[in-house]
Amino acid sequence: MMLSDEVQLGFALQAFGNASGLGPFWASQFHLYLTKAGINSMSVLATGCREETVNMDLEFIGVTEKLSDKTIKQLLIFLPGPMGYRCFRLAQMAAKKVKAGEADAKYIHRPENGMKGDEVFKINHEGSWKLHVDCAGFVRSTLQHVTKDKKFVLALSDRSFMRAKDFYRFFETVPYSVTDSDILQETDMRMQWRLVRDLRLVIPGDIIVYRPKGSAAGGAAFTTNDRSDLRHLLKAVKTAEIWHQEEEEWKNLVSRNVCRDPAVKTWVDATRNKLANIGIFTVKDLRSKMGSVNDMLQKAGEDPLSSKMLRLMNECANTQALNTGHIVFASGPAELKGDSEYRIRVVHSTKYGVPDNKGNTTEGVQEYFKRFHLVTGPNGEERWTREMKKAPAESEARDDGDTDDEDLDYDDDDDLNDTTSDDSTQDKEMEEAGDDLAGAVNVEVLAARMCF
Repeated sequence: MMLSDEVQLGFALQAFGNASGLGPFWASQFHLYLTKAGINSMSVLATGCREETVNMDLEFIGVTEKLSDKTIKQLLIFLPGPMGYRCFRLAQMAAKKVKAGEADAKYIHRPENGMKGDEVFKINHEGSWKLHVDCAGFVRSTLQHVTKDKKFVLALSDRSFMRAKDFYRFFETVPYSVTDSDILQETDMRMQWRLVRDLRLVIPGDIIVYRPKGSAAGGAAFTTNDRSDLRHLLKAVKTAEIWHQEEEEWKNLVSRNVCRDPAVKTWVDATRNKLANIGIFTVKDLRSKMGSVNDMLQKAGEDPLSSKMLRLMNECANTQALNTGHIVFASGPAELKGDSEYRIRVVHSTKYGVPDNKGNTTEGVQEYFKRFHLVTGPNGEERWTREMKKAPAESEARDDGDTDDEDLDYDDDDDLNDTTSDDSTQDKEMEEAGDDLAGAVNVEVLAARMCF
């Protein structure tokens, strides 16, 4: 179901009223006033605020209650920009096309070497669409299609393209939120994003991203794929070290594919040889001897590993995270569904869709609800999180030596909660039935708004 401009405006006014403490009836009252005055979309309202014509339009239909100069300024800051509207429209249209069977949609990773998938985002406005993208690929491609700028999205990744965890890291560097009073600097594209720190203020078109927190590249957790064999683990560990070192040097902006740094292979080969000299050939070996690795190396006449590398190796060897994160477009407001649990309708690309009455699932771009939790810490600080499916700590996906196709660039970026669908169909709408997940992992959630 495509959201009308008027409905989107209502969602935005409700969120703005909540953010500004304008009372429970302000949003519905001014939504009625504005639509009666012909201001029936967020873009038209933003134009009226920018040109200072909103109150004249209201006065023309006999409304005597005016918006204050402060409210007009804050509305202009709070609302998304033209690109934001267009990105959401394109995202929602893609979901509609897939649902109607008018798009060739697949959930597919974009690996660096191009051998394990082929990311394609082609829109034929006269007919078929081809949407072969994962979650981050869908967001990247939508942004690039709307802005017509292939270099619009910065590379903040251990790869040459941003993934969900890298969007999270990018949003962390954004200095302003939707409730700040600072005017954005138009010369800096990064400044034209605004954080939505409270998901209760999310409106259609906002981008929500979440990741399991850890010390891997980009601040995400290492995944079970990273510990699938010893060579893979060592590549993940060295890449993480280089990424964080470069992040510090470049003030939080990593602009190259550090996975392909020659230092990675050199270190991995040397470290594998050292570990082999003390009888460590597999991840299982490493895990069992982790506490005595340096003692064993010194007795064998080898240089010990740094405390940082040992810590990273231990974290990677024992990771239970199945993937590095997920990213979606919000297509509705946050709705309270339980004790500090909220659901938000989203548009995203996923491998695990909602099953129909025959048990078939839609793969790729689609629209339904996801749930998030508002957590209050002991110091009263609030944060948003989402439960995550965990792998058993001791499971070994494989540890049988190297194969030609092992590549750190091929990683599992799926929904954090999906090995089976947690969604059901009710009232002809796709709704999340609940997060019936195994355990909980520290998942961080951020949202941002395109104010350009």
